[in-house]
Amino acid sequence: MFGRAQSNSSPRKVQRSMSSHAGPTPFHRRVSYIPRDAREWRPQFKWHWYDNQGSYNQWFDWLPLWMRVGYWSPVAVLFIVGFYASMYRYKPSPLEFAITATDDVGFWADCAIFAWGIIVVVKARYSMGAIAGFWISYTGWSWGILTFRAGLEAAAKMLGPSRPELAAKLAVWGSSLRFPAAVAAFITFTIWNFLLFPVIYFFSMPPGEKRQNFLKFNFGFFMTNIHGLNLPMAIVNNVWGSSVRLFTISDLYVAYLVVALYSALYLFVMDRIGLHFYPIFCPRTAACALSFGLVLYLYWWCMQRGNELIMYLNPELTVG
Repeated sequence: MFGRAQSNSSPRKVQRSMSSHAGPTPFHRRVSYIPRDAREWRPQFKWHWYDNQGSYNQWFDWLPLWMRVGYWSPVAVLFIVGFYASMYRYKPSPLEFAITATDDVGFWADCAIFAWGIIVVVKARYSMGAIAGFWISYTGWSWGILTFRAGLEAAAKMLGPSRPELAAKLAVWGSSLRFPAAVAAFITFTIWNFLLFPVIYFFSMPPGEKRQNFLKFNFGFFMTNIHGLNLPMAIVNNVWGSSVRLFTISDLYVAYLVVALYSALYLFVMDRIGLHFYPIFCPRTAACALSFGLVLYLYWWCMQRGNELIMYLNPELTVG
């Protein structure tokens, strides 16, 4: 009896296995109609490099999981692709950066800014330990651009008499970093001191020892420089000084190029590691497009207002 029952059940098993060759329907998940063997050998692409649920060292567990893991918003993807395509399509041709002569005061000011920028980073490295996170932050990029702008223009003036061709190239490179250095310093200074610092101090830090430690950290040597002295340092020979000039569309393009490069680092490297320094630029929400759009508008606005300030402080300059 058991043998007969077993033999009768065999055709049914064969029949069920044969029915599994039916094609996919809109009501089936893709995984339900891909053969098991095919699923096993197909390579699996993983967005996150570490199995950390999108939170490096659990530093960002305070963010909702959907902001750390999951598909990007189609709106954000379209905006990002459009931005990168526009950078290629609407590049000014040629890129032009005026070279303006500086006096001895301006030269020594650039030397001091370059040297001080290096000193601040070196001291922070030895007093605070590893500061790798600083160099992948917008503040770190801002400080680096500010420092190298001064160094390039100081080197151009120093090498002018002996190496005129090299000096001319350095001067152009330094001039191209003027507006990126100024606008990044302004944004870093303004957003940290008037938005992020008050919010963190009054709403994120509980009263007592933690709040006092945060206050002490914020007014320490390193933070005072990168969030306080950065703006005055960026103004010298950019907005005020013997070698100032007006910003042009070429300057705005280079500043946008810096944004494009940093956004590529942030979206395609840091997001995959689980580093979410700026949640307002989370690509998993359509609001990411709005945030990026506001940044691009803010850069344009800063260029317009910066030129007005330059004309006010230096009335001898002419437009065009």
